[in-house]
Amino acid sequence: MPRPSLRALKAFAETVRNGTLAGASGALNVTPSAVSHLLRDLERTLNLPLLTANARPTETGERLGRRLIAAFDAIDSAIADARHQAGDIRISALSSYLTLWLVPRLTGFQRQYPETRLLFSTSTRPVDLTTEPFECAIRWGRGPWPNLDCTLLFKDRPVVVANPRQSGTQPLPRLAARTRPDDWTLVAAALGWPDEPPVLTFETRALAVQAATAGMGAAVVDRNLVRDMIEAGILAEIAPDPPVSAAEGHWFVALPDRMRDRRIRQFRDWLASEACR
Repeated sequence: MPRPSLRALKAFAETVRNGTLAGASGALNVTPSAVSHLLRDLERTLNLPLLTANARPTETGERLGRRLIAAFDAIDSAIADARHQAGDIRISALSSYLTLWLVPRLTGFQRQYPETRLLFSTSTRPVDLTTEPFECAIRWGRGPWPNLDCTLLFKDRPVVVANPRQSGTQPLPRLAARTRPDDWTLVAAALGWPDEPPVLTFETRALAVQAATAGMGAAVVDRNLVRDMIEAGILAEIAPDPPVSAAEGHWFVALPDRMRDRRIRQFRDWLASEACR
């Protein structure tokens, strides 16, 4: 029995994935008539009915299509891994840490290690380094975590910040981060303020800080993340003094076997050095 062509199998997989010939043609960058021709060839080669008259997969076609989708996805993943350059480090980073603290410092790392390219992906969830395509991650929490090489970069020191022009105005509208629901409760308890609900809630601390910078109110953020902005006069630290001490912090984490890579150790050590400045 002749084997079907890979083009025909791919066309069928994309038809099942997208649900229509038009969707498959868009995914494959060919015309719908070309997809239809490939599907007819596939049915003739296999001598099986794979699609109904309205181009919906038959029961046999659905089973075959799902297995082909998984197979082609595995091929795409293998190709992506093969194209991954030896000098790249793929990092999952918390968006607020990346935006507020790391990005302003990255030119220093690039000058020191020009041969290493850092590829960042932001997430508010702790990634699984055993199954996801990252060499290391920046994680927030109490740590350390089992089966990971963990380096504490700095403990959380929550403070209230606002636009300097509003720093004498009280009370300011409270701006909160959805990812840190206890920030205001912690700070309010330390200051003896009432525990009131925020006026606006944003996805991350970085967005809440951006809103505070724009004069929309006061936000709670780790002082480590905005120290440079406070010193530059972009933000004013309202309270408390000293900052509240929290149990959580920002950590560099990686699988122990990844730490045999000199480039990853260099990145970790550079982060730790910058955190101590």
